[in-house]
Amino acid sequence: MAENTEKQIAKSGKKKAMSFGLSAFIVGLGLIITKASGLLRDIIVSDRFGVDPATADIYRDAFTLSFTIPDLFYNLLVGGAIYSTVAPYLSAQLATGNEKKGVRTVSIFISVISVVMIFFCTLGTVFSEQFYSLYALNKNTNPITLQLASQASKMLFPQIFFIMLAALCNGVLNSYRRFTITSFGPVIYNILVLAAIAFFGGQTQQRLMMTTGGILVSAIIYFICQYLFGFKQMKQFRFHFDPTDKEFIALFKRAVPILISASITQINIVVLNFFANSFDKGSIYGYRNASTIWQIPYSVFVVAITTVMTPQLAGDYGSNKMEDCSKLLSKSMKNALFLSIPSAAFIAVMNLDVVKAIYQWSSRYTDKNAYTASVFLLGFSSAIITAAVIHVFNQAFYAIGQTRIPLLAGIVGLVLNPVFCVIFINLGIGPLSLSFAYSATNFCQMILLSVLYCKRKELAPHGIVGFLIKAFIAAAVMAAVCFVFDKFVPGQGRKIRQLAIFGAKGITSVIIYFGIAMLMKMEEATFWIKKIKGRFGSGAKKSAS
Repeated sequence: MAENTEKQIAKSGKKKAMSFGLSAFIVGLGLIITKASGLLRDIIVSDRFGVDPATADIYRDAFTLSFTIPDLFYNLLVGGAIYSTVAPYLSAQLATGNEKKGVRTVSIFISVISVVMIFFCTLGTVFSEQFYSLYALNKNTNPITLQLASQASKMLFPQIFFIMLAALCNGVLNSYRRFTITSFGPVIYNILVLAAIAFFGGQTQQRLMMTTGGILVSAIIYFICQYLFGFKQMKQFRFHFDPTDKEFIALFKRAVPILISASITQINIVVLNFFANSFDKGSIYGYRNASTIWQIPYSVFVVAITTVMTPQLAGDYGSNKMEDCSKLLSKSMKNALFLSIPSAAFIAVMNLDVVKAIYQWSSRYTDKNAYTASVFLLGFSSAIITAAVIHVFNQAFYAIGQTRIPLLAGIVGLVLNPVFCVIFINLGIGPLSLSFAYSATNFCQMILLSVLYCKRKELAPHGIVGFLIKAFIAAAVMAAVCFVFDKFVPGQGRKIRQLAIFGAKGITSVIIYFGIAMLMKMEEATFWIKKIKGRFGSGAKKSAS
């Protein structure tokens, strides 16, 4: 009898591990497609708003800047609180058999947040010019760029309301482990955004307004699709406006620090864009390009893993399974860093080639544009690693209900980011100052979060130091080979040749990194190889049968 029980437990644990890996793979695949479409968006922006070289930088910067204040509103009001509050709370309620209670509380949360969001979206739309006038405090800011950005943003303020509703759907569906829907839903949104930019984009104020109007319509369709795809779960939730409810108040108190933490991240982006105005025209767009690139490995590898980790960790913690919590966090941290570390090394060595391979598809994206973005990207390379650690620990804190510690780290970042910007700018290192400042801020936040989380030894991850030594050795060898390869075979010539050379360098880097990791017997290398083989192998078997 005992033997059968042990077998069932072992089988359950194996199934759980497989489920985690498969879910992370599905989420990662969805994020790859989403990020690829996001890159394509930037390429189309460069083309559609770059017809006339004389005003190209003005319209590209205006389009980029038009998102910053609406995004700040979004993060101030809901932002990361949607997923990081709703998913852990509802997952814990489901794990303890309190689904009805969880659904009622989340319904109230959604209702209250929606009413507040409608009010502030209206406020932002009416007073957009006043909000964007804050950028004019930097005397180097182009007034035409600001005027265009403030007008374009009038369509983006109501857009964030529907993005919020879609994100709420995602938080609920992830609690029910409906990862496929939440992973591929954003792809629909990005495709529609691409169509809006391609069809309406142009170098007039009317064209700019039509483009952001098309993005508003895309957000509405995105929400409708997410709701309908997850209708089985979503139909339980009703409009229930009761801000005095005790469970809602407890959940809201838990959400407030997350709201502030998320808004701090967006405030830092606004601050960096403010400082970017101090440099040449096109710096805002170049900063945007670099920021988009470094966040690809961060989103695909790290966010994919934590999206699966957070509800599972919340469920284990709610069931008082501390050992399972520690094992899950250790596994998540190692798998996230195993892929983030070589990504950072490759981008640091190949920063200019990476920018050109992604964005330079015509003469409208000049070598100067590519160089500006590559300078920012070099400074961001280390942020891929530090942001990975920060995000994993933040989500772990949210999962166990300790939301004030990520807030503390966020406040530290809010103070340090502009300070580092001023220091590095005064050192005379140019645009690199901004990404260096961001990376330095991240490093300080990473240390703080690591120390505070690991105070609870029963929850702390294990075996990280030994893992990091092996991963950095493998990444260093990979980077050295890539550097030599680049010197002997530079990525020049026509686009097809350029992409072929770049692809060869990328494939060589992956083979070397995984090869060395396998020689050092790193479990993470085996995990990812088996997961990819198993995924595609099972698909092949099904096709054959």
